[in-house]
Amino acid sequence: MAQALIEDSERPAGGPRAGGKGASAATTEAEVALLSLDPDPAALERLKQAISRTGRKVSAVLTDPGDAAAGMPRVLVVGGTRSISALRDALQRVRRSSGETSPVVVLSNDSRAAVRALVESGADGVVFESDLERALEPTIRAVEAGQIAVPAERRRDVDRPTLSRREKQTLGLVVMGLSNREIASRLFVAESTVKCHLSAAFVKLGVRSRHEAVSVILDPERGIGLGILGISGAERRALEASS
Repeated sequence: MAQALIEDSERPAGGPRAGGKGASAATTEAEVALLSLDPDPAALERLKQAISRTGRKVSAVLTDPGDAAAGMPRVLVVGGTRSISALRDALQRVRRSSGETSPVVVLSNDSRAAVRALVESGADGVVFESDLERALEPTIRAVEAGQIAVPAERRRDVDRPTLSRREKQTLGLVVMGLSNREIASRLFVAESTVKCHLSAAFVKLGVRSRHEAVSVILDPERGIGLGILGISGAERRALEASS
C-alpha cells in the first residue's frame, strides 16, 4: 500500500505545520520517540521492532502524551489503540506539550474520516497497522523532510469536507440546540430527512454524535464552522421566523 506526500500548505485549515523552524537542532533523525497507548506488551514490542527496522533507535517510550517535551527526537510514533478519539486527544496533548514534535500515527483501521481527523489534530504521518513494517520507514523519512504522509488511497480524504447547503443548515440548527424534530419543522422536511442529512454530515466531519459535531464546528482552529455558521444572517432569521 503506497504512501502519498502532501505539501505542508495542503494541511486542513488549523492543522499544525510540519518541519517548522522550531525543530530542535539538539536531536538526531536517527532517533525517534514512541508513545504507546496500549498496555499490551506484544503491541508495544511490534512497534519497537518496526521502528528498529527503519534503522532508527527508540530513545524514549512514553505512555502519557503529556510527557512529550522539548529536546525529544523530532518524530514521535504514536500507536496502540483503536480509539480515534483517544488518538486525537493524544495528538492535541502532544502538540500542547511540545510544538516541535512531528507525530506519526499507526492506525489500526482503514477509515477515511479517521485519517482526516488525525491530520487535523496534528498528525504529520499516518500508517495503517496492516502496512506497518513496509510503510513506517518511508513515512518517517518524509516527515523528517517536513512533509505530511498518508496512505495513498486516502490522499484526497484529508481535504476539508464539502457539505451540501442542507447539511450546513441542519448542522447550524444543531449548534443552536434544536432537536431533530424541531429542525424538521424549521426546514419543512420529514424528521427522517434530517437524520439522513446528519448521518451524511457526520461521515464527512469524521464524527459520530451531535456533541462531537458541535465541538468540531465551534473549533476556531479547524475553520469548518465558518461556512456552517454562515446561516446566521437573513437565512437564519428566516428559519427562526418559521418556528
